[in-house]
Amino acid sequence: MLPKLLIWDWNGTILDDTDLCLRIENELLTERGMRPVTKAWYLANFSFPIRAYYERMGYTFGTESDFDVSAQFMERYTARCPECGLREGVRNVLSEARARGIAQTLLSVTEQSELRIEAARSGVAGFFSEIIGTDDALGFSKVDRAKAYMARIGVDPHDALFVGDTDHDVEAANAVGCACVLLEGGHQSRERLLQCGVPVYASADALYRALFG
Repeated sequence: MLPKLLIWDWNGTILDDTDLCLRIENELLTERGMRPVTKAWYLANFSFPIRAYYERMGYTFGTESDFDVSAQFMERYTARCPECGLREGVRNVLSEARARGIAQTLLSVTEQSELRIEAARSGVAGFFSEIIGTDDALGFSKVDRAKAYMARIGVDPHDALFVGDTDHDVEAANAVGCACVLLEGGHQSRERLLQCGVPVYASADALYRALFG
């Protein structure tokens, strides 16, 4: 049975920005005399909360805070985000869901105004009835936003489906009682996604086939 509501993650799920994030992370590490990380390491270690991920990367926060590092990252990311495109096949899923009358919401840890800008620039803002970001550029979790949103709209959680690319999306879905599916090719490795206990799809095309046949 098709869901009545799709709740989409943004970074790595719809927007193909993993490589950009890795480049910026390595710029920041290099500038501090720290060792850059490989993409394999990134996919195996990226997680929320962000501070713990930074610590695994080697930050000690003796002279700067995780907020300082995150702010520097976001400044560069915001300036260079326009170079990122959509993940292949995602627009087809968005279009078919709309054609079938499925409501769609965008839920992200990206700051609210920036999320609207990015979605509009990418040409997908019109697919979403709501675009929900965070209050600032340092949002570390979407769980509370997910809870508030589902409580406000009054949709039965069993009628909703989260679509994401990390275990944090599963965490948010579990927090509100929704099912979740994950896409490979985002910010975490296939091996990590398979540990989440939810369906994992190799591509948006595979998700399309699973949803719509």
